[in-house]
Amino acid sequence: MNNHAIYLHVKELLNSQQLTVVHNLLETARYADGRETATAAARDVKNNLQVDMNAPQYGMLQQVILDGLNNSMLLRDAIFPKHVYPFLISKYTDGMEYGWHVDSPLMGNMMRTDIAITVFLNDPDKYEGGELELQSSSGTLLYKFAAGDAICYPCTQLHRVRPVIKGERRVAVSWMQSMVKDAESRKMLFDIQQVIDSLRAVDLQSVEAHLLQQTHSNLLRMWAD
Repeated sequence: MNNHAIYLHVKELLNSQQLTVVHNLLETARYADGRETATAAARDVKNNLQVDMNAPQYGMLQQVILDGLNNSMLLRDAIFPKHVYPFLISKYTDGMEYGWHVDSPLMGNMMRTDIAITVFLNDPDKYEGGELELQSSSGTLLYKFAAGDAICYPCTQLHRVRPVIKGERRVAVSWMQSMVKDAESRKMLFDIQQVIDSLRAVDLQSVEAHLLQQTHSNLLRMWAD
């Protein structure tokens, strides 16, 4: 496993107003079998429902979630999104799950999938079970965050959605191709940016911050494609 992979918890990717819009749209949306968008072996282990891509609500949901993604400085600093695959908006009810699988390396128009993102659309007290579970070099990781929060994780790892025992789990899932292909390089740039932000929090004109910003910019120029 890649020890430099970033598992990024983005708090309030969607604000309360955006969540209200999302919830209203989901109440009237038409759903389809989630297996329709699965490929290869993943189709055999996928059991959920997804908002029909031909439904009028789908495009509106996409726009709301993309607005949240585009406004997240934290996500931009860590991921450097170049392409974002259209979100799949899913729900899991009693007994539904998505078994162990690895995401396809290429999607859509041959977009490379570097980072996956799950945006939680309802609070964890609305359902039992349904945790996103990832296999990592340090062991199993479980994620189940508040409505509006998101988790970004590498596409290279086995993961699953545990069975929902009770209630309804609502999420939006997508995949991103980063401008910086190498995970170690992305992690290095993210660490440098965090130091820059810390220095500027104390002194906006910090000489050290200016020098680090120059280094950050030059590294990004070198590594970006």
